[in-house]
Amino acid sequence: MKQIERRHATTEFRVSAANEPASISGYAAVFDSHSEDLGYFCELREEIDPHAFDSVMASNPDVRAFFNHDPNMVLGRTTAGTLRLSVDARGLQYEIDPPDTQVARDLMVSMRRRDITGSSFGFVCKRDQWTDNPDGSVTRRILEFDQLLDVSPVTFPAYPASSSEANSLPASMPAEFRSRFEKRRAADPKPAEPPAPAAIDDGDENRKLSIRLALEL
Repeated sequence: MKQIERRHATTEFRVSAANEPASISGYAAVFDSHSEDLGYFCELREEIDPHAFDSVMASNPDVRAFFNHDPNMVLGRTTAGTLRLSVDARGLQYEIDPPDTQVARDLMVSMRRRDITGSSFGFVCKRDQWTDNPDGSVTRRILEFDQLLDVSPVTFPAYPASSSEANSLPASMPAEFRSRFEKRRAADPKPAEPPAPAAIDDGDENRKLSIRLALEL
């Protein structure tokens, strides 16, 4: 079974002004740039080759634009002409003509306010290259995509290290690297319990009363 992966990046994008036709544009992927922390103890780096999109783009893929990768929040689609994709020297660029829906209107307000600043894309990898670096880290270079599924403005520019998807190792990872990361993950200690609240000096009765009243309010 092919593994669907998603990657996030904080990139500059443009949102049309309120008095202009609705439009969202930006970069879902950037070439030759290390990915955000994927959650593998900061030891797995990932980068995209400038020709990685060549074959999939030549196939005129049917790609959707979602908000937060949610298929219930459709913003555009290539086959409908409401999503346009292109590749330049920097990376994979998208341009969306969002619908006149509440979701899209709210999203554009949040993007104009810079509350939302990330972009992402969903994909299936066809061919990659793995390198063991002198510092002990591992670099995965994606050479060719098999499928491009969606592009999305996203709330969070990277997966938290504790998320299940962040900790799902790429299926193409060589066995020797996989074993190393799985051992590290198994040995990783659980987060420490939060410290207990400091004891309150209750020698002063008036102070005790003020604290009790504050807690009751």
